Amino acid sequence: MPALPQEFLKRMSELLGAEFRDFFTSYEQPRTNGLRVNTLKITPAALSARDLFALEPIPWAPDGFYYDYTAKPGQHPYHAAGVYYLQEPSAMAVVYYLDPQPGEWILDLAAAPGGKSTQIASRLMEQGLLWANEINPGRTRILAQNLDRWGASNIIVSNESPDRLAERLGPAFDRILLDAPCSGEGMFRKDPEAMNEWSPAQVRAAASRQSLILKSAVKLLKPGGRLVYSTCTFAPEENEEIILRFLESHPEFKPLSLPAPAAGLVQSPSLPSAVRLYPHKLRGEGHFIAVVERSGAEQTPEPHLALSQTASQTAGSSQLNKRTTSSSRRTSPSESGQLSHILTQYRIWAEEALTSEAGGRIPSDESNYTLFGPNLYLNPAPELPLSGLSILRPGLHLGTAKPGRFQPGQSLALTLSPSSARYYLSLGISEPRLKRFLHGESWEDSGPDGWVLVGVDEFPLGWAKRTKGQLKNHYPKDWRVR
Repeated sequence: MPALPQEFLKRMSELLGAEFRDFFTSYEQPRTNGLRVNTLKITPAALSARDLFALEPIPWAPDGFYYDYTAKPGQHPYHAAGVYYLQEPSAMAVVYYLDPQPGEWILDLAAAPGGKSTQIASRLMEQGLLWANEINPGRTRILAQNLDRWGASNIIVSNESPDRLAERLGPAFDRILLDAPCSGEGMFRKDPEAMNEWSPAQVRAAASRQSLILKSAVKLLKPGGRLVYSTCTFAPEENEEIILRFLESHPEFKPLSLPAPAAGLVQSPSLPSAVRLYPHKLRGEGHFIAVVERSGAEQTPEPHLALSQTASQTAGSSQLNKRTTSSSRRTSPSESGQLSHILTQYRIWAEEALTSEAGGRIPSDESNYTLFGPNLYLNPAPELPLSGLSILRPGLHLGTAKPGRFQPGQSLALTLSPSSARYYLSLGISEPRLKRFLHGESWEDSGPDGWVLVGVDEFPLGWAKRTKGQLKNHYPKDWRVR
């Protein structure tokens, strides 16, 4: 591991005092590795019982486990099916403090690559709304793919600046997570490259950026709402100082002091309502978490709600890297009947390919659907205005209208259960056809013609179409194992 920056060490010595030596020697230890179970698909106990690889519970994350890096769970088919997410163990503590409840509207303001968003999605249990935003276009595509894999249907993904979201949406959210872009000091052991990029000037620049993002976040939170601010840095300039200045200028907010979910989370000396996670105190990297709550007494106007929408469109998860922009309004049934026509195609396809258990994916009210070009989405919040915003996922991508037919979306496949599909092909972990499917190959297969949901064991992976004894693979090209 490269040498730690001297200015960083000097500051940490002043901050930690007698504990500094333990902190310093913790960098001689290997980084910790964690995965978090997708409780929308399986319980932590059930996954552990399958004995795929050695797992050890993470004390502050009931759905999290440590694993040995040599096990390489990222290469296991269960990872492709969204059964778990690889996440740094300390990062799993943040959503504990956010405490999202089913039915609430949650905003993850700087969400990529999606670890905390997937955790929120599991906690919502498909009730309410998760709006996951990322300002960097390339990282937004990664975010969308990770959320597609997770298999929740109540998610909107945007690629926007926080101030633009605040301007369009107003105080729409019950809880907001701002996992702020930072200097990355807490990740030096995990990512030595962050160490090479570190400087005091970078810390100051990050702090300035964090303050600006926080100002926008305030405008998006409902009265009585909770805001969690987190970073993966130790710098007080990016942590306590940000929150203390924020509280001085926003008297309608108060800090919340919450109990730690496990031993090892340290109360901040200058902001007792905040916690710090240090690598010498627990098996994880560096993190900072603070929670503030907005007073419910003030009167705040409701955000403007508009039905006409302008947004960036995608052609589904199979074209994440071919993002295009649409300047046209969503076509309404009264104008051309395009939505009604594509809905009819979708419902005909669903009647042939799905069972009655998939009824939640086929609502009867047209207002639940959003159309961008030929792409049909199930919109979890039709009342929210998408006009003028760069949207990568306006909900669950159900599929794409093709000439004379409907092609189901990859996102839809990951939300289904085997019993929701009329034809489900379960492939065992050691079965050769599983590798072939993940590589995008097709093969001969007897059985009725029609769309087949293909999965590893009971976990769907994607679509194939069986025609005259041939199973044509529709697993997205950019998801395929190379």
